[in-house]
Amino acid sequence: MPTELFAYQILFLLGIGTILLENRYVLRYIYYPALFLFMVVVRLYAFVYSGFEADIHTYALEMNTDSLDFYYLREFVFWLGIRVLYYFTESEFITFILLDAFWIYLIFCVSKYDKINNLSRGLVVVLATSFPFLFGYENIYRQFYASIVLLYAYALVNINYKKSIFIFLITIFIHNVSLLFLPIFILKRFFKFNIKERFVIASFVSCFYILMLGYMAQYKSAMSTGVDMSVLYLLLFCAFFLLLVFSFKENVLLLLEKVPSLFFSMIIMLGLLDINFDIIAERMGMMFIIFLIYDLYKYSNSIENMVNRKLLRLFLLLTFTLPVFYFASSLKFLN
Repeated sequence: MPTELFAYQILFLLGIGTILLENRYVLRYIYYPALFLFMVVVRLYAFVYSGFEADIHTYALEMNTDSLDFYYLREFVFWLGIRVLYYFTESEFITFILLDAFWIYLIFCVSKYDKINNLSRGLVVVLATSFPFLFGYENIYRQFYASIVLLYAYALVNINYKKSIFIFLITIFIHNVSLLFLPIFILKRFFKFNIKERFVIASFVSCFYILMLGYMAQYKSAMSTGVDMSVLYLLLFCAFFLLLVFSFKENVLLLLEKVPSLFFSMIIMLGLLDINFDIIAERMGMMFIIFLIYDLYKYSNSIENMVNRKLLRLFLLLTFTLPVFYFASSLKFLN
């Protein structure tokens, strides 16, 4: 068995154990160190043992460039950021290890405002082995990094609103598609507007995005790929939406407050697929799933029944990790 696959399986099993034990010391002193060691293994296979991570090598090559073309300037936070890190480390491997350490720290920060009991800060356990994260740290790293920083801004919305807005603006210059998350942020909080008003505003913004992207589609017909993982993501969102609507049938507005990412993830995905932006839809789908996991894990913290709380968290872990073992597109990164 390949070492990287074995390490991934160990991390997955540790995740199951951490959820069942609900012990914050296991999370902090066993799971987090294991995650960092797993990332060291991932980078060793990328830069020392010549693993499959071709796109990661592309990022490594970009560290050596000094170009200031618009392609780099429009997302300068990421491109110039990795160049600065590489300038000081003079090592692609060490640069990625530092980048990985920082995103792990950011995930820790995402949960640090939650209460410490009942594994309320254990979001990382579900995220780290999920397929959106696997594709992120193994392949689409810039999008992955934007997702992490966006998630941090999202977690801060009701804690430090001005800081959240500032970080959201930064993420746009890590990956421009971050701008499409604005409706989700609006629904979660938009100044002093109430939930009904925020829903209306976010709906208008979503419609505007879809109309603008539809206009752009006239000049980018090549965006259609014919490979519809994006359709599966949309079906996933629809399934969760129907399940949660049934669960919150007595107060649908409460659903929008508890899981604000779900409705507009579904709407934007539907709009992107309708205008044949398959590639963007597939990438956005993975980013939206990360937010859905965050909202559902956050909701699990409010469940007082221990069995139901653990079952929901295990359901999330299994739902978003097990597909990795069944699709060749994900397994190739671990072999």
